[in-house]
Amino acid sequence: MSWRATGQRRIPATAKMEGNFLESKLPAQAFATLETFHQAAQCNLDESFSAWIQGLQAQNGITLGWIKSIEIEPQPHIHAALIAAAPLDCVHAAILWRVMVASRHSKAAEVYPYRRGLCGLGYVLKRLGSDAEDIQFSDNIASFAAGIGESLFRTSSAERRQRRRIKAQLEQGSI
Repeated sequence: MSWRATGQRRIPATAKMEGNFLESKLPAQAFATLETFHQAAQCNLDESFSAWIQGLQAQNGITLGWIKSIEIEPQPHIHAALIAAAPLDCVHAAILWRVMVASRHSKAAEVYPYRRGLCGLGYVLKRLGSDAEDIQFSDNIASFAAGIGESLFRTSSAERRQRRRIKAQLEQGSI
Protein backbone atom coordinates (compact mmCIF):
# COMPACT_ATOMS: atom_id res chain seq x y z
CA MET A 1 0.00 0.00 0.00
CA SER A 2 1.17 3.51 -0.68
CA TRP A 3 1.41 6.20 1.95
CA ARG A 4 -1.62 7.86 0.34
CA ALA A 5 -3.75 4.81 1.07
CA THR A 6 -2.52 4.22 4.62
CA GLY A 7 -2.14 7.85 5.66
CA GLN A 8 1.31 7.02 7.07
CA ARG A 9 4.33 9.04 6.08
CA ARG A 10 7.30 8.44 8.32
CA ILE A 11 10.27 9.96 6.57
CA PRO A 12 13.58 10.21 8.45
CA ALA A 13 15.28 13.61 8.53
CA THR A 14 18.19 12.41 6.37
CA ALA A 15 15.80 11.17 3.67
CA LYS A 16 13.89 14.48 3.79
CA MET A 17 17.11 16.45 3.39
CA GLU A 18 18.35 14.29 0.49
CA GLY A 19 14.89 14.31 -1.11
CA ASN A 20 14.68 18.10 -0.93
CA PHE A 21 18.14 18.41 -2.47
CA LEU A 22 17.27 16.08 -5.36
CA GLU A 23 13.93 17.84 -5.84
CA SER A 24 15.79 21.14 -6.29
CA LYS A 25 18.05 19.63 -8.97
CA LEU A 26 15.82 17.20 -10.91
CA PRO A 27 12.67 17.72 -13.00
CA ALA A 28 10.54 15.10 -11.24
CA GLN A 29 7.32 14.60 -13.20
CA ALA A 30 5.54 11.67 -11.49
CA PHE A 31 5.41 9.70 -8.26
CA ALA A 32 4.48 6.02 -8.48
CA THR A 33 3.67 3.17 -6.13
CA LEU A 34 3.70 -0.12 -8.01
CA GLU A 35 2.54 -3.41 -6.50
CA THR A 36 2.45 -7.02 -7.67
CA PHE A 37 -0.11 -8.61 -5.29
CA HIS A 38 1.98 -11.78 -5.31
CA GLN A 39 5.41 -12.73 -4.05
CA ALA A 40 8.01 -11.72 -6.59
CA ALA A 41 11.75 -12.00 -6.51
CA GLN A 42 13.63 -8.72 -6.66
CA CYS A 43 15.08 -9.58 -10.08
CA ASN A 44 11.50 -10.02 -11.38
CA LEU A 45 10.49 -6.65 -9.92
CA ASP A 46 13.53 -5.03 -11.54
CA GLU A 47 12.72 -6.63 -14.92
CA SER A 48 9.06 -5.56 -14.72
CA PHE A 49 10.08 -2.03 -13.77
CA SER A 50 12.56 -1.82 -16.68
CA ALA A 51 9.93 -3.03 -19.15
CA TRP A 52 7.47 -0.51 -17.70
CA ILE A 53 9.96 2.35 -18.11
CA GLN A 54 10.60 1.31 -21.73
CA GLY A 55 6.83 1.31 -22.38
CA LEU A 56 6.47 4.77 -20.81
CA GLN A 57 9.32 6.14 -22.90
CA ALA A 58 7.72 4.78 -26.06
CA GLN A 59 4.26 6.13 -25.13
CA ASN A 60 5.49 9.58 -24.12
CA GLY A 61 8.22 9.87 -26.76
CA ILE A 62 10.85 11.05 -24.26
CA THR A 63 13.77 9.70 -22.28
CA LEU A 64 13.06 9.00 -18.60
CA GLY A 65 15.24 8.90 -15.54
CA TRP A 66 14.10 7.48 -12.24
CA ILE A 67 14.80 6.95 -8.57
CA LYS A 68 13.20 3.87 -7.03
CA SER A 69 13.13 1.87 -3.86
CA ILE A 70 11.92 -1.69 -3.55
CA GLU A 71 10.19 -2.72 -0.34
CA ILE A 72 9.42 -6.34 0.39
CA GLU A 73 7.05 -5.90 3.35
CA PRO A 74 4.11 -6.30 3.64
CA GLN A 75 4.29 -7.46 0.02
CA PRO A 76 6.72 -6.58 -2.77
CA HIS A 77 6.23 -3.05 -4.09
CA ILE A 78 8.14 -0.18 -5.63
CA HIS A 79 8.09 3.53 -4.87
CA ALA A 80 9.52 5.61 -7.71
CA ALA A 81 9.98 9.18 -8.81
CA LEU A 82 10.03 9.56 -12.58
CA ILE A 83 12.32 12.23 -14.01
CA ALA A 84 11.59 13.74 -17.43
CA ALA A 85 11.76 16.93 -19.45
CA ALA A 86 7.97 17.18 -19.72
CA PRO A 87 4.87 16.00 -17.85
CA LEU A 88 3.94 12.34 -18.22
CA ASP A 89 0.61 10.65 -18.88
CA CYS A 90 0.09 9.26 -15.37
CA VAL A 91 -3.19 7.51 -16.21
CA HIS A 92 -1.50 5.58 -19.02
CA ALA A 93 1.46 4.80 -16.75
CA ALA A 94 -0.82 3.20 -14.15
CA ILE A 95 -2.74 1.24 -16.77
CA LEU A 96 0.48 0.00 -18.36
CA TRP A 97 1.77 -1.38 -15.03
CA ARG A 98 -1.54 -3.13 -14.36
CA VAL A 99 -1.61 -4.68 -17.84
CA MET A 100 1.99 -5.87 -17.52
CA VAL A 101 2.04 -7.09 -13.91
CA ALA A 102 -1.31 -7.27 -12.10
CA SER A 103 -4.17 -7.00 -14.56
CA ARG A 104 -6.84 -8.12 -12.08
CA HIS A 105 -5.94 -5.52 -9.44
CA SER A 106 -7.13 -1.98 -10.06
CA LYS A 107 -4.96 -0.65 -7.20
CA ALA A 108 -1.72 -2.27 -8.42
CA ALA A 109 -0.42 1.08 -9.63
CA GLU A 110 -0.86 4.58 -8.30
CA VAL A 111 0.85 7.15 -10.50
CA TYR A 112 0.38 10.85 -9.83
CA PRO A 113 1.91 14.04 -11.18
CA TYR A 114 4.82 14.93 -8.93
CA ARG A 115 4.00 17.76 -6.52
CA ARG A 116 6.99 19.68 -5.26
CA GLY A 117 7.16 20.41 -1.55
CA LEU A 118 5.41 17.20 -0.42
CA CYS A 119 8.67 15.26 0.02
CA GLY A 120 7.89 12.60 -2.59
CA LEU A 121 11.58 11.99 -3.23
CA GLY A 122 12.13 11.81 0.52
CA TYR A 123 9.48 9.11 0.66
CA VAL A 124 11.27 7.12 -2.04
CA LEU A 125 14.49 7.51 0.01
CA LYS A 126 12.88 6.77 3.39
CA ARG A 127 14.98 3.62 3.94
CA LEU A 128 18.24 5.47 3.28
CA GLY A 129 20.90 4.21 5.68
CA SER A 130 18.85 1.28 6.99
CA ASP A 131 19.59 -2.43 6.62
CA ALA A 132 16.53 -2.69 4.35
CA GLU A 133 17.85 -0.01 1.97
CA ASP A 134 17.37 -0.83 -1.70
CA ILE A 135 17.44 2.51 -3.47
CA GLN A 136 18.39 2.62 -7.13
CA PHE A 137 19.02 5.47 -9.58
CA SER A 138 18.77 5.26 -13.36
CA ASP A 139 22.13 5.40 -15.13
CA ASN A 140 21.15 8.63 -16.87
CA ILE A 141 19.99 10.57 -13.77
CA ALA A 142 22.91 13.05 -13.84
CA SER A 143 21.89 14.15 -17.35
CA PHE A 144 18.67 15.60 -15.90
CA ALA A 145 20.33 17.49 -13.04
CA ALA A 146 20.45 21.25 -13.21
CA GLY A 147 23.96 22.65 -12.86
CA ILE A 148 25.80 19.37 -13.31
CA GLY A 149 28.75 19.61 -15.68
CA GLU A 150 30.40 17.00 -17.83
CA SER A 151 31.48 13.74 -16.25
CA LEU A 152 35.07 13.29 -15.20
CA PHE A 153 34.85 9.69 -16.36
CA ARG A 154 35.05 8.42 -19.91
CA THR A 155 31.70 7.99 -21.60
CA SER A 156 30.68 5.92 -24.56
CA SER A 157 29.21 7.39 -27.73
CA ALA A 158 25.80 5.95 -26.70
CA GLU A 159 26.00 7.74 -23.33
CA ARG A 160 26.97 11.02 -25.03
CA ARG A 161 24.05 10.67 -27.49
CA GLN A 162 21.65 10.05 -24.62
CA ARG A 163 22.95 13.14 -22.78
CA ARG A 164 22.48 15.27 -25.90
CA ARG A 165 18.95 13.88 -26.36
CA ILE A 166 18.01 14.63 -22.74
CA LYS A 167 19.52 18.12 -22.96
CA ALA A 168 17.48 18.84 -26.10
CA GLN A 169 14.31 17.54 -24.43
CA LEU A 170 14.95 19.72 -21.39
CA GLU A 171 15.50 22.78 -23.58
CA GLN A 172 12.26 22.09 -25.51
CA GLY A 173 10.24 21.22 -22.36
CA SER A 174 8.50 23.62 -20.07
CA ILE A 175 11.18 23.32 -17.42
